[in-house]
Amino acid sequence: MNIVQPVRDNLLSIQCLRAVAAFLVVGYHAVEQWTSKMPEHYAPGEYWPNGSAGVDIFFVISGLVMTISVQRSAGRPHAAWSFAKDRIIRIMPLYWIITTFKIVAVIAVPALVTRTTLDPFYVAGSYALLPVRDAAGIVRPVLPVGWTLSYEMFFYILICATLLIRVPLLRVCAPALLTFAALAFVLPAGGFANTIVVEFIFGILIGNAIPRLRNMPPSVAAAIGLIAFAILMVIPVGNGLARPLAWGIPAACIVAAAVATELSLRPWLPRWLLAAGNASYATYLTHGFVIPAVYLLIRPLPTNLVAMVIVGLIVSAAAGHVTHRLIEQPLLFSLRTRRPVSTLPAAG
Repeated sequence: MNIVQPVRDNLLSIQCLRAVAAFLVVGYHAVEQWTSKMPEHYAPGEYWPNGSAGVDIFFVISGLVMTISVQRSAGRPHAAWSFAKDRIIRIMPLYWIITTFKIVAVIAVPALVTRTTLDPFYVAGSYALLPVRDAAGIVRPVLPVGWTLSYEMFFYILICATLLIRVPLLRVCAPALLTFAALAFVLPAGGFANTIVVEFIFGILIGNAIPRLRNMPPSVAAAIGLIAFAILMVIPVGNGLARPLAWGIPAACIVAAAVATELSLRPWLPRWLLAAGNASYATYLTHGFVIPAVYLLIRPLPTNLVAMVIVGLIVSAAAGHVTHRLIEQPLLFSLRTRRPVSTLPAAG
């Protein structure tokens, strides 16, 4: 998801925000892991759900970044093909590798994995990011965090359609995503239709408003962002259908504030956070292996939930960084510099 433009045009604050979103999801799963394994101290379901709002930040960021990408590629030859190729290269190879690792783990140590079956149709659908159901009947692929990528791919298909017919992004995405979200109100609960896709629209609106956001006083934008973050960390989502309102709007305010304060914050953004943002996708995909391992290591020690979260964050960030540097970066470089096959249209 890199934005290839002169440095001044890069949204480094958004790159840092990616890291924050990934750490929120890691923290959420660390809390869930600890509390669910200790029935003597915690009631069933007693954990901090707001960390999963990192996904909402990711969805808004995706809408923003894809808007910028479309604005830069619209009108170029084979824009839809170039966009689709770039998205597949960016998302799928690392996802396939980590999914394969999960399957190998299931085969090698089946006792450690209780919710994963290796039904051929389920596995194939997981690799293709189709909305397949696991053994518990939940729409979730072999790699559980991949559920968000299914919605990302749906969003990318809409963007390709926009580039093909050469119309503004909102003209296609807004009615399609709103209709898809509306299906969640009429179809049985637990299906693929989900109101969370509305958050892509929030990101598109922010992308279209970048010039106006940069005219906002940085102090006002920072205050809005901090208040929205505080709300996001405490407000319960309640009915999942209301997620775009309860968590999506605060997430959009946070992303908009990051854009508005970009030029002011740029000199102060720490390099480690930027590096964590670069590795955020790898961290997101791999932390599901790290968190259970951290729990097994620290559970016998005289420790507590806070230690579980801190150690989980540190080890997950380290694992994501190593995965990014040793696997993701070389893979992306190889795939993006490979000559296009002669039978396919050249990238625009």
